[in-house]
Amino acid sequence: MPGVPDASVPAILADIVLAFRVFASKGRRFMSNPSLLTLDVYHMTVLNHLLAECSVTRVAEILDQPQPNISRILRRLRTVFDDPLLVRSGARLVATERAQEIRESLQEVLSRIEFMTAREAVFDPGRSEREFRIASADCVETGLSSRVISLISSAGSRLQVTMRGIDPAFEIERALEEGDIDLVIDNDPTPPENLMCSTLYTDEVVCMMRADHPLAGLSGLTMNEYLRANHLAPQLSSRTKLGPVDGELHKRGIERSIGARVPEYNMVPYVLACTDFIFTTSRRFAEHYGRLLPLRVMGAPEELPPMRFYQLWHERSHNSPAGRWLRRQVLAAARRI
Repeated sequence: MPGVPDASVPAILADIVLAFRVFASKGRRFMSNPSLLTLDVYHMTVLNHLLAECSVTRVAEILDQPQPNISRILRRLRTVFDDPLLVRSGARLVATERAQEIRESLQEVLSRIEFMTAREAVFDPGRSEREFRIASADCVETGLSSRVISLISSAGSRLQVTMRGIDPAFEIERALEEGDIDLVIDNDPTPPENLMCSTLYTDEVVCMMRADHPLAGLSGLTMNEYLRANHLAPQLSSRTKLGPVDGELHKRGIERSIGARVPEYNMVPYVLACTDFIFTTSRRFAEHYGRLLPLRVMGAPEELPPMRFYQLWHERSHNSPAGRWLRRQVLAAARRI
């Protein structure tokens, strides 16, 4: 911490604890509300942004988080402080008197924490022997995993990368919470609300089929043509959720005919090459194999929205220097696609 001797760190910590107690218990006894002890710096940061912006949507944009995550934290803060904090006034939200009272103390706490952590730990990939464990849906663009591995391994000769798939028996939330994995790369339309999320890229939905398929002469498929076809699909990665395509169809009250499922995404092109199935996927995946095999790629029905691919991590590793470094490498790899 520039300008602050190490011996003063305990004093600063004591000041932060004291300031937080003043902030959290303004006008009441701190220990009378044990739930205050469950708040952390991230919750305080979100509250600070909420009180400044008076908009859940705007705070979600600033923090690059899904809006439901910010709404969930606001509900928790309202319970902890026993106050609505933000209330509707016409078409906008305004801070309550209670929220205005605590805002000054809140900013003081965050300022002290920022000061204390000014000399934060730095992750040095060139000297680290860290193993990074990443779970990735196999529908992710073919080159992303190889780019991630390349970026990490080239940054440090002693770094290790372990990548695994996502299957119905794999509990993403538990694995992240317990530290069994560091990161998840996925495209489920409804990621768990209690996990941190950052978009990597979005991609158009297309259909793949063999080059001489009866539908190969079309420029694209209507929904009626799509539903009359026989489909190939991947093994479901969750026991409780439909995949992105079938989930979207289900919302519209329709269902496609799936004639076969395969356990691995990369088997799909080879099955398509010798059958009359069609396969629905992202354009990047389809065009990669379209350059290698006699396959036709065409537009999917316009009712199917683009796929969003993202990385997920647990709040426990949100401020970890190694975790931040890993997420930057994954984002850099995605931007090179």
